[in-house]
Amino acid sequence: MGKFKATLFIIIFMLFAVSCAPKTSNKPNVVENLSDKKPNLTDNVEPRINDVSIAEDDELTQRALDNANFDYIISTKDKPNDLNINMNLANLAVNRIFNLEGNKNYDVDLMYKKYLMPKDFILITKDKVNIYNKPYADANVMGEAYIYEKLKVINEVIGEYTKDGSTNKWYSVVWSDKEGNPYYGFLPSNAGELRSFRFDKMVDLITGFEKELNSNKYGYVSNYKDVNGAPPLINNKGIDKYGAQAYQSAPLYYDLNNKSEFRYVPDGMMVFIIGETKGYYKVKIMDYEGKYWVPKKYVSLDNNLDTLSKVVVIDALNQNQGVFEKRDAKWILVSYGLATTGVEGKASFVTPVGKFKVLEKRDKFYYLDPNGDDVAGYAPYGIRFAQGAYIHGVPVDYIKEDGKNVDPGMKEFLFTIGTFPRSHKCVRNYTSHAKFLYDWLDVNDSAVIVFK
Repeated sequence: MGKFKATLFIIIFMLFAVSCAPKTSNKPNVVENLSDKKPNLTDNVEPRINDVSIAEDDELTQRALDNANFDYIISTKDKPNDLNINMNLANLAVNRIFNLEGNKNYDVDLMYKKYLMPKDFILITKDKVNIYNKPYADANVMGEAYIYEKLKVINEVIGEYTKDGSTNKWYSVVWSDKEGNPYYGFLPSNAGELRSFRFDKMVDLITGFEKELNSNKYGYVSNYKDVNGAPPLINNKGIDKYGAQAYQSAPLYYDLNNKSEFRYVPDGMMVFIIGETKGYYKVKIMDYEGKYWVPKKYVSLDNNLDTLSKVVVIDALNQNQGVFEKRDAKWILVSYGLATTGVEGKASFVTPVGKFKVLEKRDKFYYLDPNGDDVAGYAPYGIRFAQGAYIHGVPVDYIKEDGKNVDPGMKEFLFTIGTFPRSHKCVRNYTSHAKFLYDWLDVNDSAVIVFK
């Protein structure tokens, strides 16, 4: 068998880059009104959304395209017994079996079917690894997998130790070539990270949230760009011990008799009102321990979540998401896919964990150059759910020509989506999926849940 590069996911770009990408003119679009002014942050502008430059993501995407030798993805409906696999596992100890179809607490009716993924897969984290026909270091090499590629996992088995002696656990993986012919081989377990779509966990989070909504009076924190006032600082610092920022947040006091002790809760977070006194609500928050007092000016009961019927659940650990709709008392999975969340760090902004209301939708929002205050580009189909955090499509950096911002057109795909956090708070999607969500979600009945 010839050497195949086991690219399981990059092929999607070949299949869908033209058909899925928003239609744009071949003529560059010179962006007026934004190239010659320094926008006020009260405009449709965010200070920064990319932790890693989009140019670097574009380079990784192009490198993956150059290595691509596949254009078919094995979906979750394919099972190993359906494949023409001449491989005997009888003499191997099988530790785990993946991609099993067990009992589900949800139904499936996919409204968006691009970029379908297996439920369990391995994300390659090394520059290049070999795929072998047996779980042995001296076995025949069937192909190669490159960094950030994603392969469907069938089993974890015990084989021989790798040459460096680091592991004797191997994953059996499956992929297809351009004609759809299946191939089956083994990777050492340290070739990458196991990733999963935790749909059952997602539905449990939705139903728990739904129960609280049905049992309590509720509202949401409203302080986008500190419109209702900047909260006080903690020891002259705008960050609390949990990493939450003061900007675009509200203070949560443990005791109104001691207002020196408090923490922050971000704009957009749902709060459950269990009491009140002059100027304050007593609240509980599902992802925070304890009960708190929050100034009433930071809690909105207007434009509230009228009902809960549509939810996007973002798994920050696995860098993916599930999208659910309530129909006839049952939660239905209507789309799912990979996502990229915010980087945690002193100079970056992690995507906050919690239950949030969909606050607004913008067909585009703009972001500034991190080294200045000029508009650097835009993100399409933005759905804001917390502070300046959006679910959105692939960001587009403007091209500078003669001092003007030129729009090169929307991009559909980044190979780095679904790998590791690379943004500032925002949740990146493929642009066509962001467009689906933008059209489908409603601010009156939709929520976003982020968990790890």
